[in-house]
Amino acid sequence: MYRKILIIAMVSLLFLTACPESKVIENQGIINTRGIDINPDQENQIETTLIVYQFDDQATNITKTLYGVGHTIKAAREKANESSSFNLTPGQIRLNLFGRELAEQGIIEYISAMISDARISDTMLLAVADSSAKEILTEGQKVTSINVGQYLHGVIDREHKEETLPRVELNDFSHIYNDVGIDPILPVIGSKNGEPVKTSIALFQDDKYVKELPLVDGLLVNLFQKTIGNAPLELKLPMEPFREYEAKKELHPSNSENLYVRIGLNGKSQTKLTDFEEKHFKTTINLGIILEEFSELISMKDEKAADLLEKEIAKQIEGKYETLLKKVQEANADPFGFGNIYRTHRKAGDLTKKEWREIFPTISVDFNVNVEVLNYGTTK
Repeated sequence: MYRKILIIAMVSLLFLTACPESKVIENQGIINTRGIDINPDQENQIETTLIVYQFDDQATNITKTLYGVGHTIKAAREKANESSSFNLTPGQIRLNLFGRELAEQGIIEYISAMISDARISDTMLLAVADSSAKEILTEGQKVTSINVGQYLHGVIDREHKEETLPRVELNDFSHIYNDVGIDPILPVIGSKNGEPVKTSIALFQDDKYVKELPLVDGLLVNLFQKTIGNAPLELKLPMEPFREYEAKKELHPSNSENLYVRIGLNGKSQTKLTDFEEKHFKTTINLGIILEEFSELISMKDEKAADLLEKEIAKQIEGKYETLLKKVQEANADPFGFGNIYRTHRKAGDLTKKEWREIFPTISVDFNVNVEVLNYGTTK
């Protein structure tokens, strides 16, 4: 009997405590996305742009854009809260967008503040605006049919799922920053007719944005660091070597100088330090590709055509790696992590950031790419 009474009392308590919770939720403004810029009107202050979900049945638009300024992220959020009847909470921020000028000056103090805030998820995505975060988010919210933060999160997350960009979340950036011998990269978000779009890759030296890289370089870095599967890539090859393998060239001869090929990329790489004194590395990249489309009518029935295609693709990718290495050495920022490999060959694994900054521009790397066509699709 006593047990029955206890169960009834516990169930009643659950119902009684459920009602106040819903009222609390209705008073919350959930920050979905945050932009951080240097405050143009006040020295040593930041300006935040907050994309907020508001739980209000009477509201015509459940997404609201709020702005706040302050010397810290928290102070800026509290300032933004003054223009809202809701209690703003950062517990659901899925994306933080840094303005370009702020990113160039360094973002580690803001990264550290987020890491120390237990309400903020370690898996929050990070990105850099090609102008100001305020401009990208404000204009983007006007033209997108959904919450601009949700839209941007989807755009960036798709790149990660397609493995064309290393996934760098809040915790990842902090880890890379504190590591010796590797630097982070983040996606850059621009605007096309007001709509936010990914435009390039931001290369960081420690926590400072130092160089803009083309989007394809994100795939090259990702392939260097991990095994990837069916990542999409389009390459421009010279047309001349393939002219003898043109299909129906009597009826439709090609006048193009270039052959564009769309492929799905599967592969992995291995890098070794082959000469410690000369600081020489060798990177071997083994790729299996799936042919998806040619820009010209090319027949792959002849084995010689397939061999030629594999060689030309390997040559193109090797060239891209060599070009990328030169660019990052000029910026003295190492997104590959050659420094991590070099450090393991030092006594006791000793290597400082300052030492690697002096060494990295002087390293040499042999990139050796091996390509095998796994599937010809409809091109054979």
